[in-house]
Amino acid sequence: MDFYQYLKAHAEKDPSHPAVIEGNTVLSYGDFVSQIERFARSLSKLELNADSKIGLLCLNQKEYLIAFFAALLKGVPVIPFNFMLKPEDLVYITQDAGIDTLVVDSAFVKPEVALFFKFFPNRILTGPADPEQAGEGTLRWSEFMVMGDPNGSLTKHERAENIPDVILYTSGTTAKPKGVMLEESQFDANCTGFLEHLHFEPEDKVIVALPLFHSFGNIMALVLLRMGATLILLKQFQPKTILESIAQHKATILPLVPTIYSFLVQLYARGGYDVSSLRYCISGGASLPEALLKKVEEGLGVTVIEGYGLTETSPVIAVNTMKDGSVPGSVGPILPNIELKIVDENGQPVKQGEVGEILVRGETVMKGYWKKPDQTAETLSSDGWLRTGDLGHLDEKGRLFISAGRIKDLIIRAGENVSPLAIENALMNHPAMAEVAAVGIADERVGEKVKVFAVLREGAQATEQELKELCRKKLPAFMIPDMFQFVESLPKTATGKILKSELRAMPGGNQQ
Repeated sequence: MDFYQYLKAHAEKDPSHPAVIEGNTVLSYGDFVSQIERFARSLSKLELNADSKIGLLCLNQKEYLIAFFAALLKGVPVIPFNFMLKPEDLVYITQDAGIDTLVVDSAFVKPEVALFFKFFPNRILTGPADPEQAGEGTLRWSEFMVMGDPNGSLTKHERAENIPDVILYTSGTTAKPKGVMLEESQFDANCTGFLEHLHFEPEDKVIVALPLFHSFGNIMALVLLRMGATLILLKQFQPKTILESIAQHKATILPLVPTIYSFLVQLYARGGYDVSSLRYCISGGASLPEALLKKVEEGLGVTVIEGYGLTETSPVIAVNTMKDGSVPGSVGPILPNIELKIVDENGQPVKQGEVGEILVRGETVMKGYWKKPDQTAETLSSDGWLRTGDLGHLDEKGRLFISAGRIKDLIIRAGENVSPLAIENALMNHPAMAEVAAVGIADERVGEKVKVFAVLREGAQATEQELKELCRKKLPAFMIPDMFQFVESLPKTATGKILKSELRAMPGGNQQ
């Protein structure tokens, strides 16, 4: 089924049930489906061609979801923009994908992006900004929504072959963003596999602070809406806003990335927030240190279910189950509709328990990178195996462990493979530690030295000597960091993933 059919079924069964809560606005399933249909019909009034595509430059807002599902319903390819990108990267994605229609929120109508709007023949503006600021001919959302024939057909738009339903662009932290080609059917298949491990109900209310343009936020919205639950959209990815929203709406599910959980438990510990409605938390996007897992579970009094995935796999590959609960260090068993194997540097399978690169294959794996056949061939084999670039192992129960992080982040010191993930997990056991990142710094004598960037909890103290002593107790001698630098914060992507490339390039990066 496509997602419109799921939404329509919920609307027919219980039209008044809340689908989306955004601030003081509650959008029922009945109204949600009605607005999706209106948007889809209005698309017919625009001058679209076989190569047309819709770009979404929005916050976490109802208009994003309406436009996203309407594009799928109409068959017009949709490309969500990462609103944290620089204007030149937005222009690159627009030209690379060939986007001619833009849905943009007033928050992004600024003088510095004025030239960006000129790339789009069709512009639809949400919010209070003056449409003329986004270029002559820009339509207000309310104007666009009444353009279509209310009784018009919902026939599919005729598009060129080999254009996917959705193109999700990677963050582009080390190079230009790459467009991951995915189909609506793949998102549906990923939801099906996901639901084999975790159960959601129409009564569930999920906090969506994760950006909807990101694969993690996207799949959480899709799977919960498929089940007829309620999304609570937050425009601010901030612990205070999240805790307030849980209390206000009696939220039952909280999906976040580890860095946000770290600050969330600190704030919650000060008191004043009611999180008793939570059924469980979900963690993804980066490895969750065992020490932080325990702090979240003990602090919030709720089980944390950790999962793993990539944009290229729609995205979930593995997730722990409610039956098993949290398994420290494990991202759970593989979804039933995905194959996975662990291989060595020669591509040969390793024994159970041994660490190697994670490869996956299945119906949720991307078609390839948009207009990048060479990079597609490097990542995707001819027989469908996707190289994840992550190092992991499987235990005797078939549960996946991300054992050493990303291959590209592995530190080679004096011929030894040093796992930054192992160092970070060890250091998170220190009570003063809020965040930590270990990187390799070029060194003529040993190849790379290990440098740790540490963020301490507010009001807490720690010395380099203390942290090294902790590492000596928990790590082999060749993994002990060479140097530490205490910083106020770590550079991150919009979803809280630490940008290690920026840490390596920081001024004084080679100084102790």
